[in-house]
Amino acid sequence: MSAGTRAGGAVRVGLVGLGNSGWYYHAEQNLEPARAGGQLELVAVCDADPARAAAAAERFGARAHTDWRALVALEPERGGVELVVVALPHHLHRDVVTGALEAGRHVHVEKPMATSRADADAMLAAARAAGRQLSVHQQRRWEPDFQRVLQLVREGAVGPVRRVEVHRSHAGRYRTAGDGTPHTGDDVATWTEGADTGGGVGWLIGPHPVDQVLQLLGPPSGVTGTAHRPPGSDVEDHLRIDLVFEQRGISASARIDVHREAEHAAPRFRVVGERGDITSEDGTAVVVRDAGGAVVVVHDGLEPPGRLGAELYASLAASLRGGPPVAVPGEQGRDVVDVLERALAPAGSGRRTVKVAIAPADARSG
Repeated sequence: MSAGTRAGGAVRVGLVGLGNSGWYYHAEQNLEPARAGGQLELVAVCDADPARAAAAAERFGARAHTDWRALVALEPERGGVELVVVALPHHLHRDVVTGALEAGRHVHVEKPMATSRADADAMLAAARAAGRQLSVHQQRRWEPDFQRVLQLVREGAVGPVRRVEVHRSHAGRYRTAGDGTPHTGDDVATWTEGADTGGGVGWLIGPHPVDQVLQLLGPPSGVTGTAHRPPGSDVEDHLRIDLVFEQRGISASARIDVHREAEHAAPRFRVVGERGDITSEDGTAVVVRDAGGAVVVVHDGLEPPGRLGAELYASLAASLRGGPPVAVPGEQGRDVVDVLERALAPAGSGRRTVKVAIAPADARSG
């Protein structure tokens, strides 16, 4: 059990940021059900917009704040929060995460945890100094088709893996919340359009497929990135990442494509092994073929990927009450940031391959 964590009862949670992710993916999708299950209790919310904070406080039965410092100031023994969930625009993560850790709170931060390795390392250093837990919301590890693909790879269904291809896209520009649903409003979320604020499809979409590839193949020995920026834009609307893996007996490659809006849907996953391949076209079925192309296994009827997060939050609650380590520790979030930062470094100006320092395999869980 981490220092400063209470011995039992629901973990008291404060949520900072009430946009698409904070309101819908964290509070509504995960923290409300977790409260009903007695695992986590959302007791405080924070947003710079007083009306938004007040509306969330009424909706979720929590105290309203407009300054995150006030949210973390009250000690848990006096009704304060033990865990701070940070769901702010990417460029605001570092100060809030490190500040909450220094105040003695555990922190769960939205992906990407940062937009630079330096910021991610600063967060990890703050967690170590405070003796607190830092975890990252990489909830798409639990997509049903990816879980099946991961299981098949670990079982050796197609032999040693030689190639992984992953494609993702968003339905156009990122918009604010609409009538009770995320990303369906009339206004574009302006911070997603700026390089200084962590916009662009690399940071917005890329963390999920990068994390999935690292789960499948482990640490890469090289990364190549190619990005396309539309005329007049500060950020990319397409990013291609190529990775190579040449260690611990692995000789493989991977390609990740993320688009703002893809004209034609490509397979979500394709894994090529020495004895066949595994494919997920749209998330509802996983097909295994042998080396000759014949279908040998079909796993269908899978739930299409949704908002997700229940498994990760259950792991988070358990870890703070003396259970196993959290499924996505900060070190793994830092690994994702490292790959993306290197892939985006030459954005719009060609390609290059660089060596990547990734946490050792024995530090990786989940």
